[in-house]
Amino acid sequence: MRLREDLRSKLSGRVALVGVGNEVFGDDGVGPWVAQQLEQAGAQEVVDSGTTPELDTWRIREIAPDTVLFVDAVDFGGSPGEVVFLEPAALRRTGFDTHRPPLKLTMQYLEQDLNCKCFLLAIQPKDTRYESPMCNEVSSTARNIIQILLQEVFAPGHRMEK
Repeated sequence: MRLREDLRSKLSGRVALVGVGNEVFGDDGVGPWVAQQLEQAGAQEVVDSGTTPELDTWRIREIAPDTVLFVDAVDFGGSPGEVVFLEPAALRRTGFDTHRPPLKLTMQYLEQDLNCKCFLLAIQPKDTRYESPMCNEVSSTARNIIQILLQEVFAPGHRMEK
């Protein structure tokens, strides 16, 4: 499975997961939903940042991660539910959206401040309309991601190889 291989190759040491998005906009809530499900399953190194990950850098710092994995819905032109791994350099270079500074700035700040590696696990949304439900493709991908993370990253006593 490609997703499992990507996680194994990119994540190392102590891993923190940060869910990003807005749950009232359908598929855009996939990041917080993944974070919430992992927390309910007992994962400790998880932060549900909603729409303001830049305000949770202190929580991430407390985890002292070697790797930070952000999970967010991103329209990269793929099929609904498709997943890509992105590094900060691959994210847009400038500008702010209507709610926050670009995630790229937060990722770069953490890499420099914590001497860690940051990745974005981007999930292609299908429907981000106000109060729409998460589509089947995105929720299926999210469940798969949760299962893999619980087995490969957040299993009790498990730490990814450095």
